Amino acid sequence: MNRLVGQWRTVERAARSCNQAHRVRSGFQAAEAGTAAGSEAGPSSSTSRLFEKAASAIPPESSGASPAEPASAAQRALSIAGNALFVGVLGAASFFGYYTYMYSTDQVRVMVDETKKAENAFAGSQAWVYAMEWYAEQRQRLEDEIQKYSDPPSEQLLPELPPHARHVRTLVLDLDDTLIHSDWTRARGWRTFKRPGATAFIQQMASTYELVLYTDQLPTYADPIMDRLDPSRYALYRLYKDSTRYVNGRHVRDLSKLNRELGQVLLLTANEDAYQLQPDNAVKIKPWKLEQGDTVLLDLIPFLEAVVKNNVQDVRSVIKSYEGQDIPTAYRERMKQIQEQRKQAPSKSLFGFRK
Repeated sequence: MNRLVGQWRTVERAARSCNQAHRVRSGFQAAEAGTAAGSEAGPSSSTSRLFEKAASAIPPESSGASPAEPASAAQRALSIAGNALFVGVLGAASFFGYYTYMYSTDQVRVMVDETKKAENAFAGSQAWVYAMEWYAEQRQRLEDEIQKYSDPPSEQLLPELPPHARHVRTLVLDLDDTLIHSDWTRARGWRTFKRPGATAFIQQMASTYELVLYTDQLPTYADPIMDRLDPSRYALYRLYKDSTRYVNGRHVRDLSKLNRELGQVLLLTANEDAYQLQPDNAVKIKPWKLEQGDTVLLDLIPFLEAVVKNNVQDVRSVIKSYEGQDIPTAYRERMKQIQEQRKQAPSKSLFGFRK
């Protein structure tokens, strides 16, 4: 009987929502009367009659509780898929964001090229290479579009020289393959190597020139290197990628934006793209790729000191006189000729410069 009452309460709650409780009560009363009148029918027979009447009292549309279960399953599936998509997007953004912050596009390409080599392969390297090639291509496209509308932030990248220093000449230093070389391998990652004589060169030139670092790299890359290369800050100013001009797909150093007389400015670089706008101001040297015994920077010191010592009024005329030659080598040859001429005619002097 208790079982019957419990089942009745369940049915009554369902029927009440459909405003059919009175029919169910009638069915329950009939069933209860049948149970009292004849015990030979048994509880199962009474229960059967009760549910037959209860089922007839409930409208067909009220019996559709089962579709809620598939709907709940679909919602859970959508929720799981949404969470998986969110985590995937967040992970991809973090992954590519790290490479965007830490490395330039050219550095990413170097890493990809090195990973393609058999000795640098690792588990999943093919997928990594594919993803990074796609990333480098898309990043380059984006940077190209941005740089089309990008100019140096100011027409005067450097402050005015004080009146008593107007005679000082400016030596602009490029970074990559000029003062340092950055190299990457799968085993150790990125390493930066200082060109032989770089620190001594900076210290020596600071006594005769206003030194300016002008690189097409970001501060996050250039500053740590310069802090180690020039801890005493002999280079008074540092200019970065945002101070270059984007010309024909290359980051070019625009010396006209330095707020200095171009006739008093020299650019030391191993990058032919750097001096597209003012080639006559460029001291072009061989790129350094970790060659042992390199002495280019130290060999340049006598030439650069001679420019100041002889008070050359326009350095561009001197650079033109060395067109197509390796300046340190050509300068040494000229000095030998001068010494020979002095021996032959001590009263005459020739410095190889036009004032």
